[in-house]
Amino acid sequence: MNSVCCLVLVMLSLKPDEAAAPGPPPGLPRASSDPRVELDSIVLLTRALLADTRQLASQLRDKFPADGDHNLDSLPTLAMSAGALGALQVPGVLSRLRADLLSYLRHVQWLRRVGGTSLRSLEPELGALQMRLERLLRRLQLLISSLALAQVPPDPLVPPLAPPASAWGGVRAAHAILGGLHLTLDWAVRGLLLLRMRL
Repeated sequence: MNSVCCLVLVMLSLKPDEAAAPGPPPGLPRASSDPRVELDSIVLLTRALLADTRQLASQLRDKFPADGDHNLDSLPTLAMSAGALGALQVPGVLSRLRADLLSYLRHVQWLRRVGGTSLRSLEPELGALQMRLERLLRRLQLLISSLALAQVPPDPLVPPLAPPASAWGGVRAAHAILGGLHLTLDWAVRGLLLLRMRL
Protein backbone atom coordinates (compact mmCIF):
# COMPACT_ATOMS: atom_id res chain seq x y z
CA MET A 1 0.00 0.00 0.00
CA ASN A 2 2.86 2.37 0.86
CA SER A 3 4.44 1.82 -2.55
CA VAL A 4 1.16 2.78 -4.28
CA CYS A 5 0.95 6.03 -2.28
CA CYS A 6 4.56 6.84 -3.11
CA LEU A 7 3.90 6.20 -6.79
CA VAL A 8 0.89 8.58 -6.74
CA LEU A 9 2.94 11.29 -4.99
CA VAL A 10 5.71 10.94 -7.56
CA MET A 11 3.24 11.25 -10.44
CA LEU A 12 1.66 14.37 -8.91
CA SER A 13 5.04 15.96 -8.37
CA LEU A 14 5.89 15.45 -12.04
CA LYS A 15 2.69 17.25 -13.18
CA PRO A 16 1.75 19.67 -10.37
CA ASP A 17 -0.50 21.75 -12.66
CA GLU A 18 -2.85 18.82 -13.07
CA ALA A 19 -3.10 18.12 -9.34
CA ALA A 20 -5.26 21.13 -8.63
CA ALA A 21 -6.76 23.36 -11.30
CA PRO A 22 -6.83 27.00 -10.24
CA GLY A 23 -10.25 28.47 -9.58
CA PRO A 24 -11.44 32.01 -10.20
CA PRO A 25 -9.65 34.80 -8.35
CA PRO A 26 -10.97 35.33 -4.82
CA GLY A 27 -13.98 37.60 -4.66
CA LEU A 28 -14.97 37.15 -8.31
CA PRO A 29 -18.12 35.18 -9.16
CA ARG A 30 -17.76 32.17 -11.43
CA ALA A 31 -19.17 32.72 -14.91
CA SER A 32 -21.76 30.25 -16.11
CA SER A 33 -21.27 28.52 -19.46
CA ASP A 34 -24.88 29.40 -20.34
CA PRO A 35 -25.26 33.18 -20.91
CA ARG A 36 -28.98 32.93 -20.14
CA VAL A 37 -28.21 31.64 -16.63
CA GLU A 38 -25.74 34.48 -16.16
CA LEU A 39 -28.29 36.99 -17.44
CA ASP A 40 -30.89 35.60 -15.01
CA SER A 41 -28.43 36.21 -12.18
CA ILE A 42 -27.83 39.77 -13.40
CA VAL A 43 -31.59 40.43 -13.56
CA LEU A 44 -31.97 39.26 -9.94
CA LEU A 45 -29.08 41.47 -8.82
CA THR A 46 -30.51 44.44 -10.74
CA ARG A 47 -33.95 43.96 -9.18
CA ALA A 48 -32.43 43.77 -5.70
CA LEU A 49 -30.37 46.90 -6.33
CA LEU A 50 -33.48 48.66 -7.66
CA ALA A 51 -35.33 47.85 -4.42
CA ASP A 52 -32.37 49.06 -2.33
CA THR A 53 -32.17 52.29 -4.31
CA ARG A 54 -35.92 52.90 -3.98
CA GLN A 55 -35.74 52.37 -0.22
CA LEU A 56 -32.71 54.63 0.20
CA ALA A 57 -34.32 57.37 -1.92
CA SER A 58 -37.41 57.13 0.30
CA GLN A 59 -35.25 57.48 3.43
CA LEU A 60 -33.56 60.52 1.91
CA ARG A 61 -36.94 62.13 1.13
CA ASP A 62 -38.11 61.49 4.70
CA LYS A 63 -35.01 63.08 6.20
CA PHE A 64 -34.57 65.85 3.64
CA PRO A 65 -37.81 66.60 1.78
CA ALA A 66 -36.99 68.39 -1.44
CA ASP A 67 -39.66 69.14 -4.01
CA GLY A 68 -38.94 69.38 -7.70
CA ASP A 69 -36.50 67.68 -10.02
CA HIS A 70 -32.87 67.42 -9.05
CA ASN A 71 -30.12 66.72 -11.54
CA LEU A 72 -26.38 66.84 -12.01
CA ASP A 73 -24.84 67.58 -15.39
CA SER A 74 -22.26 64.84 -14.78
CA LEU A 75 -24.88 62.06 -14.51
CA PRO A 76 -25.59 59.90 -17.58
CA THR A 77 -28.86 60.44 -19.40
CA LEU A 78 -31.37 57.60 -19.34
CA ALA A 79 -30.31 54.97 -21.89
CA MET A 80 -33.59 54.68 -23.82
CA SER A 81 -37.29 55.36 -23.62
CA ALA A 82 -39.73 52.58 -22.76
CA GLY A 83 -41.18 52.77 -26.29
CA ALA A 84 -37.83 51.83 -27.85
CA LEU A 85 -37.32 48.67 -25.78
CA GLY A 86 -38.37 46.43 -28.67
CA ALA A 87 -35.36 47.45 -30.78
CA LEU A 88 -32.75 46.62 -28.14
CA GLN A 89 -29.70 44.57 -29.11
CA VAL A 90 -27.53 42.60 -26.66
CA PRO A 91 -24.15 44.31 -27.28
CA GLY A 92 -25.51 47.85 -27.08
CA VAL A 93 -27.59 47.28 -23.96
CA LEU A 94 -24.88 45.54 -21.95
CA SER A 95 -22.11 47.98 -22.83
CA ARG A 96 -24.33 51.04 -22.24
CA LEU A 97 -25.64 49.65 -18.96
CA ARG A 98 -22.11 48.94 -17.77
CA ALA A 99 -20.95 52.46 -18.70
CA ASP A 100 -23.93 54.09 -16.95
CA LEU A 101 -23.53 51.99 -13.80
CA LEU A 102 -19.81 52.80 -13.68
CA SER A 103 -20.76 56.48 -13.75
CA TYR A 104 -23.27 56.00 -10.94
CA LEU A 105 -20.68 54.07 -8.92
CA ARG A 106 -18.31 57.01 -9.31
CA HIS A 107 -21.04 59.38 -8.12
CA VAL A 108 -21.95 57.23 -5.10
CA GLN A 109 -18.27 57.07 -4.10
CA TRP A 110 -18.05 60.85 -4.50
CA LEU A 111 -21.20 61.37 -2.43
CA ARG A 112 -19.79 59.25 0.39
CA ARG A 113 -16.60 61.35 0.39
CA VAL A 114 -18.04 64.86 0.15
CA GLY A 115 -21.68 64.54 1.24
CA GLY A 116 -20.91 66.18 4.57
CA THR A 117 -22.54 65.82 7.96
CA SER A 118 -26.05 66.05 6.53
CA LEU A 119 -25.74 62.67 4.82
CA ARG A 120 -23.68 60.95 7.50
CA SER A 121 -26.75 59.18 8.90
CA LEU A 122 -27.19 57.45 5.53
CA GLU A 123 -23.56 56.29 5.31
CA PRO A 124 -24.24 52.59 6.12
CA GLU A 125 -26.91 52.42 3.42
CA LEU A 126 -24.74 54.28 0.89
CA GLY A 127 -21.87 51.89 1.64
CA ALA A 128 -24.11 48.85 1.12
CA LEU A 129 -25.45 50.37 -2.11
CA GLN A 130 -21.90 50.87 -3.39
CA MET A 131 -20.96 47.24 -2.64
CA ARG A 132 -24.04 45.89 -4.44
CA LEU A 133 -23.40 48.15 -7.40
CA GLU A 134 -19.81 46.88 -7.61
CA ARG A 135 -21.08 43.28 -7.48
CA LEU A 136 -23.54 43.92 -10.31
CA LEU A 137 -20.79 45.50 -12.40
CA ARG A 138 -18.55 42.45 -11.90
CA ARG A 139 -21.34 40.16 -13.13
CA LEU A 140 -21.96 42.38 -16.15
CA GLN A 141 -18.25 42.32 -16.96
CA LEU A 142 -18.20 38.52 -16.79
CA LEU A 143 -21.19 38.25 -19.13
CA ILE A 144 -19.71 40.74 -21.61
CA SER A 145 -16.43 38.80 -21.59
CA SER A 146 -18.13 35.41 -21.97
CA LEU A 147 -20.10 36.69 -24.99
CA ALA A 148 -16.88 38.18 -26.43
CA LEU A 149 -18.55 41.56 -26.89
CA ALA A 150 -16.56 44.65 -27.70
CA GLN A 151 -16.13 46.92 -24.70
CA VAL A 152 -16.14 50.68 -24.69
CA PRO A 153 -13.01 51.87 -22.86
CA PRO A 154 -13.62 54.35 -20.05
CA ASP A 155 -13.22 58.00 -20.99
CA PRO A 156 -9.82 59.10 -19.62
CA LEU A 157 -10.85 62.75 -19.79
CA VAL A 158 -13.72 62.58 -17.29
CA PRO A 159 -13.19 65.63 -15.07
CA PRO A 160 -13.17 65.10 -11.30
CA LEU A 161 -16.42 65.91 -9.54
CA ALA A 162 -16.31 69.18 -7.64
CA PRO A 163 -17.48 69.12 -4.02
CA PRO A 164 -20.95 70.55 -3.40
CA ALA A 165 -21.02 74.26 -2.66
CA SER A 166 -23.06 73.73 0.53
CA ALA A 167 -24.65 71.07 2.74
CA TRP A 168 -27.89 71.60 0.85
CA GLY A 169 -25.98 71.09 -2.39
CA GLY A 170 -24.89 67.68 -1.10
CA VAL A 171 -28.49 66.77 -0.28
CA ARG A 172 -29.68 67.86 -3.72
CA ALA A 173 -26.87 65.85 -5.33
CA ALA A 174 -27.96 62.78 -3.34
CA HIS A 175 -31.54 63.23 -4.59
CA ALA A 176 -30.27 63.49 -8.17
CA ILE A 177 -27.96 60.46 -7.93
CA LEU A 178 -30.48 58.15 -6.28
CA GLY A 179 -33.31 59.31 -8.55
CA GLY A 180 -31.25 58.79 -11.70
CA LEU A 181 -29.94 55.41 -10.53
CA HIS A 182 -33.50 54.29 -9.76
CA LEU A 183 -34.68 55.18 -13.27
CA THR A 184 -31.64 53.51 -14.88
CA LEU A 185 -32.12 50.28 -12.91
CA ASP A 186 -35.85 50.22 -13.66
CA TRP A 187 -35.05 50.55 -17.38
CA ALA A 188 -32.30 47.93 -17.05
CA VAL A 189 -34.61 45.29 -15.58
CA ARG A 190 -37.05 45.73 -18.49
CA GLY A 191 -34.30 45.71 -21.10
CA LEU A 192 -32.50 42.69 -19.63
CA LEU A 193 -35.69 40.65 -19.49
CA LEU A 194 -36.28 41.34 -23.19
CA LEU A 195 -32.71 40.39 -24.01
CA ARG A 196 -33.13 37.14 -22.06
CA MET A 197 -35.73 36.02 -24.59
CA ARG A 198 -33.33 36.68 -27.48
CA LEU A 199 -30.39 34.66 -26.19
